[in-house]
Amino acid sequence: PMRSHTGRSRVARLASFVCPLLVALVQSNSALAFEQGMSLYPKSFAGFMSGLIPPNPGLVVGNPIYYAFDASANAVVRDGQIELGVDVAMDAVFLQGLYVTDWRFFGGTYSIGGAVGYAWLDLTADATGPLGGSAGISLDQNGVADTIIMPFNLSWHSGNWHMNAGVSFYVPTGGYTRRALSIGRNMWAVWPSFAVTWFDMANGWEVSSAFTFVIPGENDATNYQSGTVFHMDWAIGKHFGAWEIGVQGNLVEQITDDSGAGGHLGGFRRQSFGMGPAVNYTAMVRNSPLTLSAKWIPDISATNTFEGDVVMASLAFVF
Repeated sequence: PMRSHTGRSRVARLASFVCPLLVALVQSNSALAFEQGMSLYPKSFAGFMSGLIPPNPGLVVGNPIYYAFDASANAVVRDGQIELGVDVAMDAVFLQGLYVTDWRFFGGTYSIGGAVGYAWLDLTADATGPLGGSAGISLDQNGVADTIIMPFNLSWHSGNWHMNAGVSFYVPTGGYTRRALSIGRNMWAVWPSFAVTWFDMANGWEVSSAFTFVIPGENDATNYQSGTVFHMDWAIGKHFGAWEIGVQGNLVEQITDDSGAGGHLGGFRRQSFGMGPAVNYTAMVRNSPLTLSAKWIPDISATNTFEGDVVMASLAFVF
Protein backbone atom coordinates (compact mmCIF):
# COMPACT_ATOMS: atom_id res chain seq x y z
CA PRO A 1 0.00 0.00 0.00
CA MET A 2 1.05 3.58 -0.65
CA ARG A 3 2.02 5.73 2.32
CA SER A 4 1.82 9.50 2.71
CA HIS A 5 4.92 11.42 3.85
CA THR A 6 5.73 14.92 4.98
CA GLY A 7 8.10 17.18 3.05
CA ARG A 8 8.63 17.30 -0.68
CA SER A 9 6.32 14.82 -2.38
CA ARG A 10 7.48 11.67 -4.19
CA VAL A 11 5.93 12.98 -7.40
CA ALA A 12 7.95 16.17 -7.19
CA ARG A 13 11.13 14.22 -6.55
CA LEU A 14 10.59 11.92 -9.51
CA ALA A 15 9.88 14.90 -11.74
CA SER A 16 13.27 16.34 -10.79
CA PHE A 17 15.13 13.51 -12.55
CA VAL A 18 14.90 12.37 -16.16
CA CYS A 19 17.03 9.28 -15.48
CA PRO A 20 16.46 5.54 -14.84
CA LEU A 21 15.13 4.90 -11.35
CA LEU A 22 16.21 2.68 -8.49
CA VAL A 23 13.23 1.95 -6.24
CA ALA A 24 13.34 -0.15 -3.06
CA LEU A 25 9.90 -0.80 -1.53
CA VAL A 26 10.26 -2.53 1.83
CA GLN A 27 7.86 -3.76 4.50
CA SER A 28 8.57 -5.56 7.78
CA ASN A 29 6.87 -6.63 11.00
CA SER A 30 9.93 -7.25 13.20
CA ALA A 31 12.31 -5.32 15.38
CA LEU A 32 15.44 -4.35 13.50
CA ALA A 33 19.13 -5.13 13.97
CA PHE A 34 21.88 -2.56 13.26
CA GLU A 35 21.18 0.99 14.46
CA GLN A 36 18.28 2.53 12.48
CA GLY A 37 17.52 -0.96 11.15
CA MET A 38 19.68 -0.77 8.02
CA SER A 39 23.22 -1.82 7.19
CA LEU A 40 25.48 0.86 5.71
CA TYR A 41 25.85 -1.21 2.52
CA PRO A 42 22.76 -1.34 0.24
CA LYS A 43 22.06 -4.97 -0.55
CA SER A 44 22.10 -5.98 -4.25
CA PHE A 45 24.33 -3.01 -5.08
CA ALA A 46 26.68 -5.35 -6.99
CA GLY A 47 25.54 -7.54 -9.86
CA PHE A 48 26.63 -8.62 -13.34
CA MET A 49 30.38 -8.47 -14.00
CA SER A 50 31.10 -7.38 -10.42
CA GLY A 51 34.52 -9.05 -10.52
CA LEU A 52 35.59 -7.33 -13.75
CA ILE A 53 37.39 -3.98 -13.58
CA PRO A 54 38.66 -2.78 -16.99
CA PRO A 55 42.39 -3.54 -17.22
CA ASN A 56 43.29 -0.37 -19.13
CA PRO A 57 43.97 2.91 -17.28
CA GLY A 58 41.04 5.32 -17.23
CA LEU A 59 37.99 6.56 -15.34
CA VAL A 60 35.02 4.26 -14.82
CA VAL A 61 31.80 5.96 -13.67
CA GLY A 62 28.98 3.85 -12.25
CA ASN A 63 25.87 5.76 -11.33
CA PRO A 64 22.85 4.23 -9.58
CA ILE A 65 20.80 7.28 -10.53
CA TYR A 66 17.94 7.10 -8.05
CA TYR A 67 17.27 5.14 -4.85
CA ALA A 68 13.94 5.09 -3.06
CA PHE A 69 13.34 3.11 0.11
CA ASP A 70 9.96 2.74 1.89
CA ALA A 71 9.93 0.72 5.09
CA SER A 72 7.95 -0.17 8.20
CA ALA A 73 8.85 -1.97 11.41
CA ASN A 74 7.43 -2.66 14.82
CA ALA A 75 10.48 -1.28 16.61
CA VAL A 76 13.84 0.34 15.88
CA VAL A 77 16.50 2.19 17.88
CA ARG A 78 17.24 5.67 16.50
CA ASP A 79 19.07 8.49 18.24
CA GLY A 80 19.19 6.50 21.48
CA GLN A 81 15.40 6.03 21.66
CA ILE A 82 13.10 3.13 20.88
CA GLU A 83 10.60 4.04 18.15
CA LEU A 84 7.52 1.91 17.53
CA GLY A 85 5.34 1.57 14.44
CA VAL A 86 8.04 3.13 12.25
CA ASP A 87 7.40 4.18 8.65
CA VAL A 88 10.40 5.49 6.70
CA ALA A 89 10.80 6.78 3.14
CA MET A 90 14.26 7.51 1.78
CA ASP A 91 15.06 8.94 -1.66
CA ALA A 92 18.66 9.32 -2.81
CA VAL A 93 20.77 10.01 -5.88
CA PHE A 94 24.29 8.57 -6.11
CA LEU A 95 27.44 9.14 -8.15
CA GLN A 96 30.26 6.58 -8.07
CA GLY A 97 33.66 6.73 -9.69
CA LEU A 98 36.67 4.45 -10.09
CA TYR A 99 40.04 5.41 -11.57
CA VAL A 100 42.17 2.56 -12.92
CA THR A 101 45.89 3.32 -12.86
CA ASP A 102 48.80 1.68 -14.66
CA TRP A 103 50.39 0.73 -11.31
CA ARG A 104 50.69 -2.97 -10.48
CA PHE A 105 51.08 -4.66 -7.11
CA PHE A 106 51.08 -8.41 -6.37
CA GLY A 107 50.29 -9.02 -10.04
CA GLY A 108 47.13 -6.90 -9.90
CA THR A 109 46.15 -3.50 -11.30
CA TYR A 110 45.70 -0.75 -8.71
CA SER A 111 42.59 1.47 -8.72
CA ILE A 112 41.04 4.06 -6.43
CA GLY A 113 37.44 5.23 -6.13
CA GLY A 114 34.55 6.53 -4.09
CA ALA A 115 30.85 7.40 -3.98
CA VAL A 116 28.80 10.40 -2.87
CA GLY A 117 25.06 10.89 -2.56
CA TYR A 118 22.23 13.27 -1.72
CA ALA A 119 19.20 11.98 0.17
CA TRP A 120 15.69 12.93 1.27
CA LEU A 121 14.23 11.21 4.34
CA ASP A 122 10.75 11.12 5.90
CA LEU A 123 9.86 9.30 9.12
CA THR A 124 6.71 8.72 11.17
CA ALA A 125 6.75 6.73 14.42
CA ASP A 126 5.77 6.56 18.07
CA ALA A 127 8.85 7.46 20.12
CA THR A 128 9.30 5.91 23.57
CA GLY A 129 11.18 8.11 26.05
CA PRO A 130 13.43 7.11 28.96
CA LEU A 131 10.48 7.10 31.40
CA GLY A 132 8.38 4.86 29.17
CA GLY A 133 6.04 7.50 27.78
CA SER A 134 5.41 7.69 24.03
CA ALA A 135 4.50 10.38 21.53
CA GLY A 136 3.81 10.41 17.81
CA ILE A 137 6.44 12.05 15.62
CA SER A 138 6.59 13.01 11.96
CA LEU A 139 9.89 14.29 10.57
CA ASP A 140 11.54 15.02 7.24
CA GLN A 141 15.07 16.00 6.23
CA ASN A 142 17.32 16.23 3.17
CA GLY A 143 21.00 16.84 2.55
CA VAL A 144 24.35 15.40 1.52
CA ALA A 145 24.70 11.77 2.59
CA ASP A 146 27.73 10.01 4.05
CA THR A 147 30.66 9.30 1.73
CA ILE A 148 32.41 6.08 0.67
CA ILE A 149 36.14 6.27 -0.11
CA MET A 150 38.02 3.31 -1.64
CA PRO A 151 41.75 4.09 -1.42
CA PHE A 152 42.89 0.60 -2.36
CA ASN A 153 41.70 -1.95 -4.91
CA LEU A 154 43.56 -4.57 -6.92
CA SER A 155 42.15 -6.43 -9.93
CA TRP A 156 43.35 -9.55 -11.76
CA HIS A 157 42.44 -11.28 -15.03
CA SER A 158 43.20 -14.87 -16.03
CA GLY A 159 41.37 -16.39 -18.99
CA ASN A 160 37.65 -16.48 -18.17
CA TRP A 161 38.29 -15.39 -14.58
CA HIS A 162 38.24 -11.78 -13.32
CA MET A 163 38.72 -10.78 -9.68
CA ASN A 164 39.19 -7.70 -7.53
CA ALA A 165 39.79 -7.07 -3.85
CA GLY A 166 39.83 -3.83 -1.92
CA VAL A 167 39.12 -1.87 1.23
CA SER A 168 36.64 1.01 1.48
CA PHE A 169 35.95 3.47 4.28
CA TYR A 170 32.52 4.78 5.20
CA VAL A 171 33.01 8.43 6.21
CA PRO A 172 30.30 10.29 8.21
CA THR A 173 30.12 13.44 6.05
CA GLY A 174 26.32 13.64 6.17
CA GLY A 175 24.61 15.98 8.60
CA TYR A 176 23.84 14.53 12.03
CA THR A 177 22.04 16.26 14.92
CA ARG A 178 21.04 14.57 18.16
CA ARG A 179 17.27 14.58 18.81
CA ALA A 180 16.55 15.22 15.12
CA LEU A 181 16.08 13.19 11.96
CA SER A 182 19.50 13.01 10.30
CA ILE A 183 20.72 12.01 6.86
CA GLY A 184 24.14 11.02 8.25
CA ARG A 185 24.70 7.95 10.42
CA ASN A 186 27.44 9.45 12.66
CA MET A 187 29.69 6.41 12.46
CA TRP A 188 32.80 5.36 10.60
CA ALA A 189 33.09 1.91 9.05
CA VAL A 190 35.55 -0.30 7.18
CA TRP A 191 34.41 -2.41 4.18
CA PRO A 192 36.81 -5.18 3.07
CA SER A 193 35.50 -6.64 -0.20
CA PHE A 194 36.23 -9.29 -2.80
CA ALA A 195 34.45 -9.93 -6.11
CA VAL A 196 34.88 -12.62 -8.76
CA THR A 197 33.43 -13.12 -12.25
CA TRP A 198 33.61 -16.14 -14.55
CA PHE A 199 32.68 -15.15 -18.11
CA ASP A 200 32.93 -17.41 -21.15
CA MET A 201 32.89 -15.23 -24.27
CA ALA A 202 32.38 -18.31 -26.47
CA ASN A 203 29.00 -19.30 -25.05
CA GLY A 204 28.02 -16.00 -23.35
CA TRP A 205 27.47 -17.36 -19.83
CA GLU A 206 28.55 -15.42 -16.73
CA VAL A 207 28.60 -16.10 -12.98
CA SER A 208 29.56 -13.33 -10.54
CA SER A 209 29.68 -12.86 -6.77
CA ALA A 210 30.68 -9.92 -4.57
CA PHE A 211 31.48 -10.34 -0.87
CA THR A 212 31.56 -7.39 1.56
CA PHE A 213 32.06 -7.16 5.32
CA VAL A 214 30.66 -4.01 6.95
CA ILE A 215 32.62 -3.39 10.17
CA PRO A 216 31.09 -0.29 11.81
CA GLY A 217 32.43 1.94 14.53
CA GLU A 218 30.35 3.18 17.44
CA ASN A 219 27.92 6.05 17.16
CA ASP A 220 29.45 8.09 19.96
CA ALA A 221 26.38 10.33 20.23
CA THR A 222 24.11 7.40 21.18
CA ASN A 223 26.70 4.90 22.49
CA TYR A 224 25.30 2.33 20.02
CA GLN A 225 27.71 -0.23 18.55
CA SER A 226 26.18 -1.96 15.53
CA GLY A 227 27.36 -5.48 14.73
CA THR A 228 29.45 -6.62 11.77
CA VAL A 229 27.38 -7.55 8.71
CA PHE A 230 28.33 -9.88 5.83
CA HIS A 231 26.86 -9.18 2.38
CA MET A 232 26.97 -11.44 -0.67
CA ASP A 233 25.55 -10.19 -3.98
CA TRP A 234 25.51 -12.71 -6.83
CA ALA A 235 24.46 -12.94 -10.46
CA ILE A 236 24.06 -15.56 -13.21
CA GLY A 237 23.49 -14.29 -16.74
CA LYS A 238 23.59 -15.11 -20.43
CA HIS A 239 24.81 -12.66 -23.08
CA PHE A 240 22.83 -12.23 -26.32
CA GLY A 241 24.76 -9.70 -28.36
CA ALA A 242 24.48 -6.34 -26.58
CA TRP A 243 22.03 -7.79 -24.03
CA GLU A 244 22.58 -9.83 -20.89
CA ILE A 245 19.62 -11.48 -19.16
CA GLY A 246 19.69 -13.47 -15.95
CA VAL A 247 19.01 -13.66 -12.25
CA GLN A 248 20.61 -11.82 -9.36
CA GLY A 249 20.32 -12.12 -5.61
CA ASN A 250 21.67 -11.17 -2.21
CA LEU A 251 22.43 -12.72 1.15
CA VAL A 252 22.77 -10.52 4.25
CA GLU A 253 23.98 -12.02 7.54
CA GLN A 254 24.87 -10.11 10.72
CA ILE A 255 27.70 -12.06 12.36
CA THR A 256 28.23 -10.12 15.64
CA ASP A 257 25.73 -8.68 18.11
CA ASP A 258 24.72 -5.06 18.47
CA SER A 259 25.99 -3.69 21.79
CA GLY A 260 26.67 -0.55 23.79
CA ALA A 261 24.68 1.51 26.26
CA GLY A 262 22.36 2.69 23.47
CA GLY A 263 21.44 -0.84 22.33
CA HIS A 264 18.06 -0.91 24.07
CA LEU A 265 16.66 -3.79 21.99
CA GLY A 266 19.52 -6.18 22.72
CA GLY A 267 22.05 -7.96 20.49
CA PHE A 268 19.66 -9.43 17.89
CA ARG A 269 21.13 -10.16 14.46
CA ARG A 270 19.70 -9.55 10.99
CA GLN A 271 19.47 -12.00 8.11
CA SER A 272 17.83 -11.84 4.69
CA PHE A 273 17.90 -13.51 1.30
CA GLY A 274 16.44 -12.29 -1.98
CA MET A 275 16.62 -13.02 -5.70
CA GLY A 276 15.01 -11.88 -8.95
CA PRO A 277 15.45 -11.05 -12.64
CA ALA A 278 18.07 -8.67 -14.04
CA VAL A 279 19.05 -7.26 -17.44
CA ASN A 280 22.00 -5.32 -18.92
CA TYR A 281 22.33 -3.50 -22.22
CA THR A 282 25.74 -2.32 -23.46
CA ALA A 283 26.34 0.13 -26.32
CA MET A 284 29.55 1.60 -27.67
CA VAL A 285 29.79 5.40 -27.49
CA ARG A 286 32.90 6.83 -29.19
CA ASN A 287 34.66 3.47 -28.77
CA SER A 288 33.84 3.32 -25.05
CA PRO A 289 31.23 0.99 -23.48
CA LEU A 290 28.11 2.40 -21.85
CA THR A 291 26.01 -0.08 -19.85
CA LEU A 292 22.42 0.32 -18.65
CA SER A 293 21.31 -2.12 -15.96
CA ALA A 294 18.01 -2.93 -14.26
CA LYS A 295 17.06 -5.47 -11.60
CA TRP A 296 14.15 -6.45 -9.38
CA ILE A 297 15.17 -8.37 -6.25
CA PRO A 298 12.30 -9.37 -3.92
CA ASP A 299 13.19 -10.76 -0.50
CA ILE A 300 12.37 -14.43 -0.04
CA SER A 301 13.13 -14.49 3.68
CA ALA A 302 14.13 -11.95 6.32
CA THR A 303 14.75 -11.96 10.08
CA ASN A 304 15.20 -8.86 12.27
CA THR A 305 15.39 -6.59 9.24
CA PHE A 306 13.35 -4.93 6.52
CA GLU A 307 11.64 -7.24 4.04
CA GLY A 308 10.45 -6.26 0.58
CA ASP A 309 11.69 -5.54 -2.92
CA VAL A 310 14.68 -3.82 -4.49
CA VAL A 311 14.18 -2.40 -8.00
CA MET A 312 17.33 -0.81 -9.36
CA ALA A 313 18.36 0.97 -12.54
CA SER A 314 21.94 2.11 -13.06
CA LEU A 315 24.35 3.51 -15.63
CA ALA A 316 28.08 2.82 -16.08
CA PHE A 317 30.49 4.19 -18.64
CA VAL A 318 34.24 4.37 -19.25
CA PHE A 319 36.33 7.38 -20.21
